[in-house]
Amino acid sequence: MTYRLAKLLLGLLLFAVGVTLTVQAELGLAPWDVLHSAVSELASIGFGTASVLVSAGVLLLAMLLGTRPGLGTVLNTLLIGAVIEILLRVGFLGAADRWPWIARLVLLVGGLAVIGVGSALYIGAHLGSGPRDSLMLAVHRRLHAPIFLARTITEGTAFLLGWLLGGAVGIGTVVSVLLIGPMVQLGFRLLRQTPLRAAEVRT
Repeated sequence: MTYRLAKLLLGLLLFAVGVTLTVQAELGLAPWDVLHSAVSELASIGFGTASVLVSAGVLLLAMLLGTRPGLGTVLNTLLIGAVIEILLRVGFLGAADRWPWIARLVLLVGGLAVIGVGSALYIGAHLGSGPRDSLMLAVHRRLHAPIFLARTITEGTAFLLGWLLGGAVGIGTVVSVLLIGPMVQLGFRLLRQTPLRAAEVRT
């Protein structure tokens, strides 16, 4: 249990670092944030409130599809946002927004790679996943789709819904939709982690 908890915490830390890198690249909102921004505008509520409401809905959908929440679900919700906030406040990479766009694109891709490694570690601990990762696992299990495809489906759906509802889209958004799935799949392969327990695969 101690080893799995350590994997979970390290994975969440890396996940937060990866997200911070993608934010500092400033090449567009993440796919889910496009949806959050659209919901925020349409419902006249704050961005954070929209994010919480979408997360709750996604988690409920994942649970209906058979994914169980756990300690990782709670820690994902509590820790990732807090760590990102701290890293941004201390100026993790300084004025990355002044870098040439090609350098920021490299930063974005690097951030996605770190997210992939972090995802594999924390999900591989099998202590529960965040709402969006829980939905990815539900799609993976229900459709017998590889992780890269399951992640691309969930991210792409969020992107399309957000875009159709009027959310802001940038080149970084499109890059994220296309690359996050393969990066997460690569993370699982490199670290030799499994997204589901054997019992979950059989159900």
